[in-house]
Amino acid sequence: MTKSDNTFEFLVEFITTKVVEWIIRDEKIGLSEALVSFHNSETFEKLCKKSTDMYIESPAFIYEIYKEELRRGTIRGLSE
Repeated sequence: MTKSDNTFEFLVEFITTKVVEWIIRDEKIGLSEALVSFHNSETFEKLCKKSTDMYIESPAFIYEIYKEELRRGTIRGLSE
């Protein structure tokens, strides 16, 4: 595994941790439910693809995208 891969994985995990914390806080749900909700989202799918460069964004920005996805049902306009 290269240093670049390690950095990518670290950033995805860091962002995921923060987003899941905020989901738990804002939606008043448990850890398991929050993890399932985020991991099944289009936002998480895109976050896990290097080509989207979402992993270089702040956790707060990713959380806003996730909330918008919940409102709209998709994250239209984000290309890979």
